[in-house]
Amino acid sequence: MSQGTMIDAHSPGKAGLIVGLAEEMGVVELFNEKLSSNKGRPEEIPYGVLALMMMVNMCDDHHPLCRLEEYFAMKDLEGIFHYPIRHEQINDDRFGHLMDRLHDAGPREIFSRLAANAFLRYDIRVKNINYDTTSKVMWGTYETEDGKLGVIDIDFGHSKQRRSDKKQIKLGIGTAEGIVVDGQVLSGNKDDKTWNNDNLELVEDVLSSLRIDKEQIGACHVTY
Repeated sequence: MSQGTMIDAHSPGKAGLIVGLAEEMGVVELFNEKLSSNKGRPEEIPYGVLALMMMVNMCDDHHPLCRLEEYFAMKDLEGIFHYPIRHEQINDDRFGHLMDRLHDAGPREIFSRLAANAFLRYDIRVKNINYDTTSKVMWGTYETEDGKLGVIDIDFGHSKQRRSDKKQIKLGIGTAEGIVVDGQVLSGNKDDKTWNNDNLELVEDVLSSLRIDKEQIGACHVTY
């Protein structure tokens, strides 16, 4: 009697749905366009695919970067992400490099472009954009390689989590029709009034990414 063939079974779970929605919004193409370089060797795994992998993890079980290999251990990577990926290629250095490239490329612009793609793909009309801030408690010291602090300060400020005893960062978020279309990471001591005034100069770029002509801006309400 011959022995049967061993078959590995994989369950994509939520991953297939998340990847499908992201592909409809052009996530892979946009990340590859903005983050890839014509110099040097091409990435073993394209930036767009790495971005998809992080999105799937965050929307599902949200493992930290150092445990992404564990999260993807029993998943059919090529079947989910439509790209040949070996499990030994998954490490925090690779995803950390993705984050560095994303920072250099401008995450706010990329996010707004993706939001605009979603509105266009599903024919959602923007009638108003509402802005507000929230805060996130942080622990530890975050420094760059040369020992200097980064572009924002993790500091004490008005805590919307009611944790005035902890340092924090703040997030400025813009939503249209209940969907986030704009986002910005702020220093923990940034007050809303100052940010609102600063942000007014950038709203036109967001409206432009949403394909709202200048003539229509008066009909699109922006509130804080």
